[in-house]
Amino acid sequence: MPNQGPSPSRARTLELQKRSFELTCGIICSYPKPKPLDDPSRDVWRQLIRATSSSTFNLEEADAASSDADFVAKMRISLREAKETHVAIRIIVRCRLAGYQHVAAFQDEANQLASIFSTIVKNKLANMESDS
Repeated sequence: MPNQGPSPSRARTLELQKRSFELTCGIICSYPKPKPLDDPSRDVWRQLIRATSSSTFNLEEADAASSDADFVAKMRISLREAKETHVAIRIIVRCRLAGYQHVAAFQDEANQLASIFSTIVKNKLANMESDS
């Protein structure tokens, strides 16, 4: 019997993980290379890299959650960090901080991921409530 690939649910999870991973890598690769950066640029960029990587790490951890409550907790962290990513990008672009031209391209993806994570958390909580 040939391998039919992952289930539709698993395929969605893997695609979401890929999108989050690519966003994180894209942001890291967009970090302005000329040094030194001015203080505001350096501070906001550091926060952006921490937020986007934390969102990706927690999304991956949620995939291996030990319980529904653990899954929701990790997804909530991922959601908060995705929202923070979106805000940091907006600040960099609006204030024209170093590298704003490159990071602007990721603003929509960060917003989409935050929306998706929010929906996942809401749906999981509703499912948990209906199961009890």
